[in-house]
Amino acid sequence: MICYHKFTNHNTINLFSIRCYNSLVVLNKLYTAVLKNIMKFEIKMNSLKNMFRPTKPISKNVSFKPDELISNSQKLMLELGIIRQSTNGLYHLLPLAQRSLDKLINIINKNMMNIGAQKISMPVLIHSNLWKKTGRLSKNIEDLYIVNDRKSKEFLLSPTHEEVVTDLFSSDPKTYKQLPLMLYQIGTKFRDEIRPKLGIIRSKEFLMKDLYSFDRDQTSAITTYNKVCQAYEKIFKHIGVKFIKVEGTSGMMGGNQSHEFHFPAEVGDDTLLQCKKCEFGMNKEMSPELVQCPKCSSTDIEFTKAIEVGHTFNLGTFYSNALSATYSDTDGTLKPPYMGSYGLGVTRIIGASVECLSTQEIIQWPRSLSPFTVCIIPAKEGSIEENTSLNNIQSLYNHFTKIFGDDIVVDDRTHMTIGKRLIEAKKLGFPFVVVMGKKINENPSLYELYEASTNKLKHYELSNLINYLKQQCLDKI
Repeated sequence: MICYHKFTNHNTINLFSIRCYNSLVVLNKLYTAVLKNIMKFEIKMNSLKNMFRPTKPISKNVSFKPDELISNSQKLMLELGIIRQSTNGLYHLLPLAQRSLDKLINIINKNMMNIGAQKISMPVLIHSNLWKKTGRLSKNIEDLYIVNDRKSKEFLLSPTHEEVVTDLFSSDPKTYKQLPLMLYQIGTKFRDEIRPKLGIIRSKEFLMKDLYSFDRDQTSAITTYNKVCQAYEKIFKHIGVKFIKVEGTSGMMGGNQSHEFHFPAEVGDDTLLQCKKCEFGMNKEMSPELVQCPKCSSTDIEFTKAIEVGHTFNLGTFYSNALSATYSDTDGTLKPPYMGSYGLGVTRIIGASVECLSTQEIIQWPRSLSPFTVCIIPAKEGSIEENTSLNNIQSLYNHFTKIFGDDIVVDDRTHMTIGKRLIEAKKLGFPFVVVMGKKINENPSLYELYEASTNKLKHYELSNLINYLKQQCLDKI
């Protein structure tokens, strides 16, 4: 009996221990589940788990013709679900690309506001009569999309708006007191490219910022022209990609002064001539046989392949005269305003930035255009760090929001390992990746910070991490 009772007591103790352990496991799971549900309601965060990002890797067996060239930026943006091809020369901008685009538009708008330019929107579909009046419809029409309505009236999907804005200017009497006037828009343009290529760098439909200026005379027009050129230089410096400004051709735009802005890139269609002695630069197409600098006659010149991302034109009175646009001068006489035209390829800048900075496997954005500045990677589901990660992520996200605003994304695909998510975050080019890894359970908790610009991973306590990221943010202002 004694032995029996001892055996029974031993089993009772074991059974009690097992039940306690099971209860703790259940409670722990319940606690974790409660934390997750609380997070759903408390944290309004940008989530990679819910982000629309369809991907379709380019097959190694697919062969491309020379006029279907796949650039590195195009390949990466397709594979990582940043853009999606609709058909030849046409692309969808997916959420990550759209965020980058919105940042660029914000930079442009601020700089346009600083020089007093006013933002408007003009019709994309324009009557062909305007182009007939300036004579542009009789030349270079192979790039135009021309359509007819049900009444057989002819319209263009305009690639540029010189005629339209001049017609708008002339629709209402103007006096010298209203000049100079600068009007700009950011809108969709169309060009029937014979060889659309390089993804959004050269496509049939694209987003463009076009600005038009009206001045009293040539002197005032040159002042405005220089002001806009300086604003463009500020925009490109803010973006953070190396750019080259050179003299360019006026082409079908007309005018007597023109400059181009380029990002140096081997896939570019343009070749730039740069003098090492006097720093003069020009597009080689202005003088294809040139072997010396036209300014100082030096033969110490270099040629650079580049992508054109901006162009400025001093138009004179060509469009004003053709479309009878006038203003009333101080003595009451009607005079044609001197005009300028200035363009930035908005979607092209996005693609060209990625092309210039990225490696074969990893996208690198200019920090100013990165879809998100910070990516947070919480612990893997079921790991011993999960509860600490869930407890801390609310506070971490709130701290980062004070520094970066809405510029944070959480990779909440916690069914994936931290390693796999970190690899993808690197490929997507987020400037900073904060990982809640094994050292999150230490006292004090340590966070891993991966910095794209240095390709290094370091550990920080929360206060030090916040201070470091604050400083990095201030350095970019």
